[in-house]
Amino acid sequence: MSALRVSGERGSPRSRRFDARLTAVAALSLVASLLHLLVVPEHFAEWWGYGAFFLITALAQGIGGVALLRWPMRPLFLAGIAGNGAIVAMWLASRTVGIPFFGPHAWEVEGVGTIDLACTISEVALIAALGALARSKRRHQRETSGAYAT
Repeated sequence: MSALRVSGERGSPRSRRFDARLTAVAALSLVASLLHLLVVPEHFAEWWGYGAFFLITALAQGIGGVALLRWPMRPLFLAGIAGNGAIVAMWLASRTVGIPFFGPHAWEVEGVGTIDLACTISEVALIAALGALARSKRRHQRETSGAYAT
């Protein structure tokens, strides 16, 4: 559990703030995962490839949220930023130029729905929160390595 500690003793105010932010980030990831799971059946009904995409996305976000709580490391934060950024980019592409390349609805522009908008908002918030965690982890590593010692 010591990996969750940013500085100081167990239970220090700074470590409690980090733990609270980490929990919020994991919750955002799980919300996005559950929202993707909600739409898996309708996408499988359209085409197996769409359903598989949403299922894999939901699994990755769910496992990622749990992994963040267990191993709060900067590389995992950056992987979350990259993965969720790719999902948001795919959403933007499918709402502006259409679903790229594959499937029966390739290059057809999708409409914006309530669930997908809520999911995308949670993913954008997740990206911002992961970025903040990555910065705070990096700053802590520099401070504890003596880079700022006087």
